[in-house]
Amino acid sequence: MRPVLLSGYAAKSCPRAVHNEYDETIARPDQPVPAELQALFDTGIRFEADVFDHWAALDVPGYVDLRDLDGDKRVHIGATIGAMRAGATVIVGGRLPDDHEGGRTGKPDLLIRADEGGYHPADIKAHHVLDKKYDNAPASSLKTPAFRDAAPLPAGGARHREEDLLQLAHYWRMLQACGHQAAHPHGAIIGDDQPDDPRLIWYDLASPAFRTFSRTSGVATRSALERYDHEHEFRRRVADTARRGDEPLVRPVGQQECATCRWATACVTTLPGDDLSGTLRGTLGVREYLALRSAGIHTTADLAGSDPAALLAGTYGGEVTHLRNRGFRLRKAVVAAQLARDGVMVRRRATADVPRADIEIDIDVEWGADDLVYLWGVLVTDGGTRTYTPFFDPSIDGPGAEADLARRCLDHLGALARDAAVRGRSLLVFHYAQPEPRHARRFPPLPSGAAHPDQWVDLLPLVRSTVDSRAGHGLKAVASHGAGHAWRDPDPGGLQSQQWHTAARLGDASAATRLLTYNEDDVLATAAIRDWLRS
Repeated sequence: MRPVLLSGYAAKSCPRAVHNEYDETIARPDQPVPAELQALFDTGIRFEADVFDHWAALDVPGYVDLRDLDGDKRVHIGATIGAMRAGATVIVGGRLPDDHEGGRTGKPDLLIRADEGGYHPADIKAHHVLDKKYDNAPASSLKTPAFRDAAPLPAGGARHREEDLLQLAHYWRMLQACGHQAAHPHGAIIGDDQPDDPRLIWYDLASPAFRTFSRTSGVATRSALERYDHEHEFRRRVADTARRGDEPLVRPVGQQECATCRWATACVTTLPGDDLSGTLRGTLGVREYLALRSAGIHTTADLAGSDPAALLAGTYGGEVTHLRNRGFRLRKAVVAAQLARDGVMVRRRATADVPRADIEIDIDVEWGADDLVYLWGVLVTDGGTRTYTPFFDPSIDGPGAEADLARRCLDHLGALARDAAVRGRSLLVFHYAQPEPRHARRFPPLPSGAAHPDQWVDLLPLVRSTVDSRAGHGLKAVASHGAGHAWRDPDPGGLQSQQWHTAARLGDASAATRLLTYNEDDVLATAAIRDWLRS
């Protein structure tokens, strides 16, 4: 019987997916990867390759790249051990020896040598790892990547993403198993916060960081290593049980991960049609759904007719004491269950007081994987006429060009506001969420009066205060399910638009047209929501 060797993804993944992997009675899924998930994969691969290209060009002493050996596991492991024994400064794309006793296998993106000998694990993630509300995240550069060279960032605090740190903890345990760990369990993540100057953000994997449930005390704060050890060992037992053909330790539970899981067709689709977690997938977490089952709440109708206060005071509340916002989350789920019971996705519960003006402008921005804004879309509604004006340059590759494009858009808004004032007509600018005014404020001088970003009207708070939704309050969910708006593109989405932007940069005219159509439909969606809230 093959040994159970779990990768660094298992501890942060659904345990039922691990069961399915080792249960030979379950058919292997054979279906294409969803387009949005593939776009996410492609973005991560491109970002990782960009970081490695950047790093290789720095000519750092002791930099070793082993990615080309990935096809031969035995040779790959041998080369990684050899590089560590030789004291390589940075090992890219290595493979650690399988840890049969611990049930682990894995290929860390990076291994960074410690001063005292041994190695720290590091990973590359195509998402932000810094929070600008805080500071002092320990960071080192690609040129001097060691932990000893890390210095606090003056304007950035480290985000403790549990899934990232569990993966680092996995590689740390593998380094321990082969005797090549550093003296202390630090690990690093390179995020896409500064794509032109990537930094390693360092974490202490032994330091308490995550608020979790405790059977004895209700709440406990645990380190990444403690969280990892618990989750990994549980999944080892799940895999062993599945492999033996015994009664499963975990049953399917609908959750957000199901949307991208290759096992979904063999897993959540087996749930009863009225199962709460299957219907409201992603509204609550797995522990919350299991706690509801323990409290006798199994179906959408059960939750729709329940009393949240009574549930929180009973068995359910005792199982979710670690969640600070447990009451809000449960009440939100009850509303979602009521909508599902009534067969609707979105419903207005109150009248929204949406301000009006003679001239109403909707604005939407698009930015690339490099965080540079390449498109400002402006929709002007004047009486019965709507005019879309894009400020678009897919070739933007630096702050100067980005500022020039923004200047054109902001000057246009300023001119519209001045003309309206001269004619004695009122004007308002609308947007959805915060990206538009946040980006606009980066490019002074800002237009005055109604065209100033501080005077723009955000529709999202109005939607949240008056609309119930079981699909969230995002622009696409509210516009399509509530306002009846439809996007012309068959596959609209932020990740897809980044792919179109990449193609447009290379001269693909059809991709450029697709971006403009997508952006125009976004501003039309904002206008449609405004009309719907007023209707």
